[in-house]
Amino acid sequence: VIVHIALHLNQHLGFSLGFVGAVITIMTVMHIFGLLGVGFFGDRYNKRIVSAVCMGLHAISLLLLAYAESIWMVMAFAVLHGIAMGVRGPLIQAIRADYFGVKNYGVVMGWSLVIVTIGMAIGPVFAGYMADQTGSYVSAFTVMAIIGGLGSILLLLAKKPSLAR
Repeated sequence: VIVHIALHLNQHLGFSLGFVGAVITIMTVMHIFGLLGVGFFGDRYNKRIVSAVCMGLHAISLLLLAYAESIWMVMAFAVLHGIAMGVRGPLIQAIRADYFGVKNYGVVMGWSLVIVTIGMAIGPVFAGYMADQTGSYVSAFTVMAIIGGLGSILLLLAKKPSLAR
């Protein structure tokens, strides 16, 4: 999303580059609020459920971005996506520790980050390809929203492995 948001907002939706900068700033500030709030939510509520809600917020925010028809839809994207990123990131790491323990944490983090990095390498190429083929980012952001929604469901279904119980 970060790689293509400026093109989507500026070239496809007609917003100024100044507005694009403001959207990214709002998303970043909301990310900080999410990081500050993560301790509250992570210590009081089930980390898996909070993370699933955040993945759902990612999905909703991406649909808002993909189908934006107003400044308010774009702003809602920035707020929701930023907060969800800030809360979800640390909670996913805490879930790894809860599920696999300290002894296995390094290996689990290593493999998890390999998968994340592959996604980070493929995502921008996929989005660019889809935009080239269709003339907009609607399809790419919709697919990403669907993946986020599936991630939310998978988080809700996740169970602690027997080795960590």
